[in-house]
Amino acid sequence: MATPKKSEARLYFAYGSNLSLSQMASRCPTSTYHSLALLHHYSWVIGPRGYANVLSSPPSEASPTPSPQLPNSQENNVYGLLYTLEAEDEALLDRAEGVPRAYTKHLLDVEIVSSSPEAEKQVVKALVYVDLVRTGTGVCKEEYVGRMNRGIRDAVEKGMPTEYVESVLRKWVPDEDVGDDVGDPFHPKKEVIPE
Repeated sequence: MATPKKSEARLYFAYGSNLSLSQMASRCPTSTYHSLALLHHYSWVIGPRGYANVLSSPPSEASPTPSPQLPNSQENNVYGLLYTLEAEDEALLDRAEGVPRAYTKHLLDVEIVSSSPEAEKQVVKALVYVDLVRTGTGVCKEEYVGRMNRGIRDAVEKGMPTEYVESVLRKWVPDEDVGDDVGDPFHPKKEVIPE
């Protein structure tokens, strides 16, 4: 009897509240953190719905390709965390992200960010959820602020530059102290009823 073929995992680039390792563990139980990554030629915004989105911002022909090390190019690059997703978890994530109404799925090139300056540049294809319909900007939903701050905290621990956090994310997400009790509307905590 032939053994069933294991579903092929793919890389997923998280740039919003899924930067939170605990939220991803809850939403996608078999997902694993892979690395810090950079999506070039996109800008990070809070969209009209009050949630994170990335907007394409290709380089102009008059200017050279921006460098992620320069502060003025931070807005044309998006830092995020790469996770490995099995097909079952991708289906769960599709539901949580509202595919295809809220976001659509795209395979985009992302650069793995290494802590070693000698490391060779590595670009991989990753799944990125993008809202192509609502491309304006908005205000961060109140319930999203806590989840984003938890994700930002986790991403900084994984190497996301604080300069990026301050120059890009903090334009949209107020810096508020968050604990580990921040809820996820797709996986609410069960209330414990005293006996």
